[in-house]
Amino acid sequence: MSEENLNETVETPATETPAPEAVKVETVAVEAKANLMKDAIASVMDMKENNPKMFYGIVAGVTGLILMLVMLGGDEKVLSSAAPKNLAAGQKYTLQSPNAAAEDGEQSIIRLVATPGAIAAFDDDENKTEECTKFPEGTHVTVLDKQDAFGKKDVFAKVQIDEEACNGKTGWVLAVNL
Repeated sequence: MSEENLNETVETPATETPAPEAVKVETVAVEAKANLMKDAIASVMDMKENNPKMFYGIVAGVTGLILMLVMLGGDEKVLSSAAPKNLAAGQKYTLQSPNAAAEDGEQSIIRLVATPGAIAAFDDDENKTEECTKFPEGTHVTVLDKQDAFGKKDVFAKVQIDEEACNGKTGWVLAVNL
């Protein structure tokens, strides 16, 4: 037996090496992209030197476009509004004030007005002598009529007071207060 037969030969798996042509194509593509960027930067810098008005005009236009897209787009949270109420004439409700915050445990007051949407009715000096215009939350009322406004259904409701000394007094309130 010779020594040659005693040595076993172990084969190692051959690793794939890219063909020289593939490496060459990849290198050319990377160099082409780099040259393209260099050319673009060189032309922009040339425009800045030779025609600064156009250069800064383009910069301002692109900046304005980006700002406009940022302001107009994006996830905006929409504030939820109260669900419209289906008021029915003759139904009984209680006055409530979901949009008012009472101070230090005081109860919110809801005011009845002579006409729906009367802004002057909220002037305290005008109505000091008039009784039965301000009612606390929880006062029981009956809806007599309703009115649409601002393109929405049932914004105002004509109510009749059903309790206390003002029983039978009528006036208008916002439908959200029922």
